[in-house]
Amino acid sequence: MLKLVNITKDYTVADTKVHALKGISISFRSNEFVSILGPSGCGKTTLLNIIGGLDHYTSGDLYIDTISTKEFNDRDWDTYRNHRIGFIFQSYNLIPHQSILENVELALTISGMGKEERILKAKEALDKVGLKDQYNKKPNQLSGGQCQRVAIARALVNEPEILLADEPTGALDTKTSLQIMELIQEISKERLVIMVTHNPEIAQKYSTRIVSLLDGNIISDTNPYDEKAKTTTPKVIDKKSKLSFWTAFKLSARNLRSKFKRTLMVCIAGSIGIIGVASVLSVSTGVRSYIDGMQEDMLSGNPIRINEEAMNLELMMSSMDQSVQKDAIKKATEDGYINVDYMIDYLVSKSGENNSFRIKNDITEDYLAFVNNMPSEYYSTITSYYGINITNNIYTNIKLFEDNTLKNKSMSLSAIKKAYTAMLNETDIKEYSSLISTLADTFSQSVSNVDFISSQYDIISNKETSKIATEENEIMIVVDEDSGLTDLLLAQLGYYTQEEFFNVIYKAIKSPRYNPALDKGKFSYDELLNKTFTYYPNDVVFNKAKENSPFVKINPFSYNPESFSFWENRYDLKITAILRPKKNISYGCLTSGIYYTPQFTQKVIQDNVESEIVSYFKENNIESYTSGTMANSSQEQSINFGITYLYSFEFEEKKFENVVGFVGGTSSLSALFGAMTGEKKDYYTLTLREIGGCTLPNTISIYPKDFSYKENVTSYLNTWNSSKDIEVNGKILKAEDRNDITYSDNLAVMINMINSMIDIVTIALVTFTALSLVVSTVMIAIITYVSVIERIKEIGVIRSLGGRKKDVSHLFNAETFIIGGLSGLIGIGITYLLSGIANLIVSKAANISAIAILPIPTAIIMVVISILLTSISGVIPARIASKKDPVDALRTE
Repeated sequence: MLKLVNITKDYTVADTKVHALKGISISFRSNEFVSILGPSGCGKTTLLNIIGGLDHYTSGDLYIDTISTKEFNDRDWDTYRNHRIGFIFQSYNLIPHQSILENVELALTISGMGKEERILKAKEALDKVGLKDQYNKKPNQLSGGQCQRVAIARALVNEPEILLADEPTGALDTKTSLQIMELIQEISKERLVIMVTHNPEIAQKYSTRIVSLLDGNIISDTNPYDEKAKTTTPKVIDKKSKLSFWTAFKLSARNLRSKFKRTLMVCIAGSIGIIGVASVLSVSTGVRSYIDGMQEDMLSGNPIRINEEAMNLELMMSSMDQSVQKDAIKKATEDGYINVDYMIDYLVSKSGENNSFRIKNDITEDYLAFVNNMPSEYYSTITSYYGINITNNIYTNIKLFEDNTLKNKSMSLSAIKKAYTAMLNETDIKEYSSLISTLADTFSQSVSNVDFISSQYDIISNKETSKIATEENEIMIVVDEDSGLTDLLLAQLGYYTQEEFFNVIYKAIKSPRYNPALDKGKFSYDELLNKTFTYYPNDVVFNKAKENSPFVKINPFSYNPESFSFWENRYDLKITAILRPKKNISYGCLTSGIYYTPQFTQKVIQDNVESEIVSYFKENNIESYTSGTMANSSQEQSINFGITYLYSFEFEEKKFENVVGFVGGTSSLSALFGAMTGEKKDYYTLTLREIGGCTLPNTISIYPKDFSYKENVTSYLNTWNSSKDIEVNGKILKAEDRNDITYSDNLAVMINMINSMIDIVTIALVTFTALSLVVSTVMIAIITYVSVIERIKEIGVIRSLGGRKKDVSHLFNAETFIIGGLSGLIGIGITYLLSGIANLIVSKAANISAIAILPIPTAIIMVVISILLTSISGVIPARIASKKDPVDALRTE
């Protein structure tokens, strides 16, 4: 069955070639006990390794059942060792981190046998060698003789045809040696046993044939075999040996478990990079989640707007990413000269840049109809605003000093604001007068959808008599989440007396004039609701100058700051409710103040669109009218021009008579006029829109139902700018007849800017922390190589049992896979722990529920990355392991 023909084996040691075998020719019977005797270095073990397929001959041929092995590849030799050869080594070569049952199973595992059958056969093999019921012991728990019995059981478990024993009793005492030899002798009755030994007595006693070697040649053979005497039928084994990755995985897992402390330290060290990257991503995701939640909350307070004029913030932000030229043109430096920085040129260029960001939309009746035809499921409400300043037309009662006594006066809201500003300007706290002039309008238009308002605000006044304003004559008060209104707002609405209001200021600046008895820190619902506000149209409050007046050109109209009982067209507004934001609303559609209905807006336009002042604006093609004071050089006095009025007030027992007031808001021209006159003066501008002279809105606000519908809204608006014809209310609007309209989504611009900043910071931090991943990868590669060095003998055992080079590679690839997985899991676990601690701290400090969130998919990806990196780091060590020579590996101590 086994025949060697003229086998030679040469080794190269340094520059010398060693001839270990010099033309060995020998044949063996299918069952006999052959002992190979000879001194050390004569080639006994080399011959045994060649017969076992661990080493390969230099020349000659080895026949297995008449089949030549010259054309055998690595896979064929692996299969040969696994199915036909059993090895018994002098030093047992058991794998220490496996039980003896697992050691015996290994040969069957490599052969691909199923688990149940594999365990049964391994136990039977151990039972035959006298190790019943000791299956779970580790090799270090056995005696030398027991270890050799395990080695014999492992050699026999796969029922090989040939048993090769290399000095099987060399490490045993005499008694144990006899027991082992008797066991091997019994085995030789069923198969071929070839034993290498130095002990001629053992060979004589137990062998049926003794072959003596000397200097690589056979010098004697006590029972040579004539292969011609019997014809052997070739035995073909088509089943290939294979160690599955799962089996390699389990073997590696056991090895790592046997070195638990070291494995844990390696995994913790490998997890540092994962912790760093995952923590950055966790905080980034948490911040994004917080911003997204805030964005969802802010959506109702930041609708999509179509403005007649506005700044294109999106274009402005995008331009910031581009490189810009130097701020001013500068000449080269030259000694003896002062260079000129062309600041004017710079300012002009910047002004041009700003103008390029300005949006000018032509809002027409067709466009208004187009917007209002938007599918209703996309939005909660669409509200049009006309730029009306109603404070010039709204009058209310206020208590002001007159002759040292507080008396009731009915003044317009704009006049109250100017009066308080004038009073402050006459005191040593005049720097605080800007607090009043910078306040927004006290009266504003609400949105048009009552349900939308009620979804965000609660009625806190008497619910039986209160309701959200819906009619022309109805208004409502909106307070903040703490049920508060600012003192400045209350003062301008006439709720504070003059004495009470200034007492608030004295308290703030810690003035000795402060009187605690005048403190008024709260108002009852009835005090707020019972306040009367009266509206008068333009023709009542604005008086046209007589045509024969010498000042008709510079003062075409005057204004009445106080109302009188004989005035006609009185229209009282009723406060119907006090609203407060619901607890879950941080950014509602209404801020603190008083709100009138869109129906009232239409009434104001109808009342005033043909008023005398509006007609004057239109006849003279005036969009905005500027009022102020200009110096008259010829008369050396100032002249008040524009729309003016006179009023008087008393402050700190001083009377100020015929104070000049101007109608309108502070103008951007103030600085320019002030520079021209050399004096710091304010100039006021009143626009056609503010007096109700425009029937088309200057702003349209669209409130999407939520973010899922926001894209639908913007897509619908974009169709206006498309090249397709649009049908609106049965009218076809051709593309060439439509002017492009640009809408503003300032919330999206702001959020995108914040997200871009988060992206930049995240990328920078991830890049920085990823360096630790590289360090971890190199470290694990080194540790894996150390593991290869530690397990060289295990590599030799696996190869001797028929394991492939690929199987050895799988063994170490599985080890790095496990380390990578454990490192990733530890890293993710620590990240979640740190995130929990961070969230706990932030929730208490800033009332934010979660600032660090690591999504499950991201966590899985990080574990995969950890496995991938460690697997890559193990490729080279695993490849080195697979190329280890099995003979050299088995010799390693």
